[in-house]
Amino acid sequence: MIEFSPLPKNPTVAVLYLTFNRLYYTRETLPALLDSSDTSFSVRIVDNGSTDGTVEYLKKLNHPNIEKIFFNKRNKGLVKPTKRFWNESSADLVGKIDNDILVPKGWIDNLVDAHLKILNLGVCGYCHFREEDFNPDIVKEKVVSENGVFLRKQPWIGGNYLLKRGMVTKIKGYRQSRKLFQKRILYGFNKYQETLAKSGFIHGYLCNENNSLYTWDHIDDPRHPFFIKDEKYYKIRNMTKDDIIKWYKRDAQELLVNYK
Repeated sequence: MIEFSPLPKNPTVAVLYLTFNRLYYTRETLPALLDSSDTSFSVRIVDNGSTDGTVEYLKKLNHPNIEKIFFNKRNKGLVKPTKRFWNESSADLVGKIDNDILVPKGWIDNLVDAHLKILNLGVCGYCHFREEDFNPDIVKEKVVSENGVFLRKQPWIGGNYLLKRGMVTKIKGYRQSRKLFQKRILYGFNKYQETLAKSGFIHGYLCNENNSLYTWDHIDDPRHPFFIKDEKYYKIRNMTKDDIIKWYKRDAQELLVNYK
């Protein structure tokens, strides 16, 4: 177990935003992220070798919340850019938002408040599952209150979050599992969250005072109006639309309803 240290009263926040092609999503989600809070925060953008016009789009951006944009010549995956970001950032709280997540206003402020109030809060974020994929009444019954913060505790929450940078710089072990890469893209981060939990940190989806999940839009869902069927991406995934929906429904059921 490690000692939990309180954050400063006004913690600094930095967010990582990774791109690899899918410009159609970046155009929707990046502007929303950059304007998602009136509280000071920075965004580091890393492009992993896009070839679809994403690089040209990013080079034209001029926004005060952009810390820096890195252009990798090849796809370096998720783990290396994330760990580099954690090590180079000086922010108290660091996060990551994928380019298929459309964030609402105020998400940073709510998650900062949660981290300030819960010393051992680890990986925390909004829920990306659609309400039609789970029973919200059952979920409400499983929400807990920690120092005025309402949380649906989980073993892991996926790849969109805000966490304490001091936690990940002290506790090592985040790496990608190549063996299960195609079965679960974020498997490495899920396992890492289990490692963090062994040190006493808790993870979960943030809820409001009515025990309802805060949510953000996962637009890479065939049921979302912004969803675009990219044949090349589908081929890499080796999944049909129905396969993707079943996958999301299964994860929602296992995490939100069945997990105790």
